[in-house]
Amino acid sequence: MSMSDHIGHDAVREALIAANAGDTVHHAYLFAGPRGVGKYHMARAFIAMVNCVGNATKDASGRRIDACKTCKSCRRLLPKDLNAPNTHPDLLLLTLNEGERALKIEAIREVRRVVPFPPIEANIRFVLIDPAEALTPPAANALLKVLEEPPSRTRFIVISSQADALLTTIRSRCQKVSFSPLQPAEVAGALKERFELDGPTADALAAMSKGSIGESLTLLDDPVMQEREEILKTLVELPMGAVAPAFELASNFAEHKASLRTLFDLLRRVYRDALLLRVGVEHTLSLPQLRDQASAHFANRYGERALMHRLELIDEVERGIDRRNLNLKVSLERLVLALTAPPGLEGARTGVVT
Repeated sequence: MSMSDHIGHDAVREALIAANAGDTVHHAYLFAGPRGVGKYHMARAFIAMVNCVGNATKDASGRRIDACKTCKSCRRLLPKDLNAPNTHPDLLLLTLNEGERALKIEAIREVRRVVPFPPIEANIRFVLIDPAEALTPPAANALLKVLEEPPSRTRFIVISSQADALLTTIRSRCQKVSFSPLQPAEVAGALKERFELDGPTADALAAMSKGSIGESLTLLDDPVMQEREEILKTLVELPMGAVAPAFELASNFAEHKASLRTLFDLLRRVYRDALLLRVGVEHTLSLPQLRDQASAHFANRYGERALMHRLELIDEVERGIDRRNLNLKVSLERLVLALTAPPGLEGARTGVVT
């Protein structure tokens, strides 16, 4: 995936192109932003563009705006599978192997051993660290020493989805490049074009992806997403105030223990959309394809106050399960009883003070 292949992040791409064209590539960058939005791929594309030795793509003013993708350097820096072993001698790639949880000081020591020497083939050697928050404290301090006295022909790209967890001194020595979540339409487009998903599936995944293509691909195999139509249909058809069916639905929810985050997110979005429909701002719906199934139904059934109360209950129950280790089955029963209670009786049914 080269610079021109990226979805979104136009401002980031332009800033990196301008830095290369003006010979002002910073000695260290911090690529910061949510997981799965393209930070690593952009880094690899940027490294390839800087070191391309072929007929690189240029704009009308003669600026290099992309790698050629075909020269020897590009083929090794931009392989079809970026997860394949790195074969370029001037790309020092520090990532977690399967089963690893930390980047240890030995990896940084190897970097410090190599960087005083000129690059072997490339014009600029790059050290790419992803995820930087996995650096152990000794490794982070060792990296800091290199960043304080950067070699002339070596550049660093530090990637993190938890930039605040990095040493302040590391952050201060890097030029921060911020990556924002992608728009749902951008995620859906990528899923349709690159992964050949059908429109409804791509749209549903994109709406739940938090602007991350990586997150959307994770959701592809999520049981809750696969059963979302059935879950919402059951919730819609549940009679108001019916206790036995509510307990049955809660029992079904409990079977999705490994996908609770997706379940709560789905419920939250549906009731949020119902509230938006209720107040007449349909253009902001996050799940438009589910409107007829659930959101419109709840918008007609409940008033604004009841819908806001249900959103608060969803958050409260999720926090209770996550942080206070509350009983899963009982908590979900409490939630479903509240969601299906007549307006104004949610608190009485769940013990929550209104």
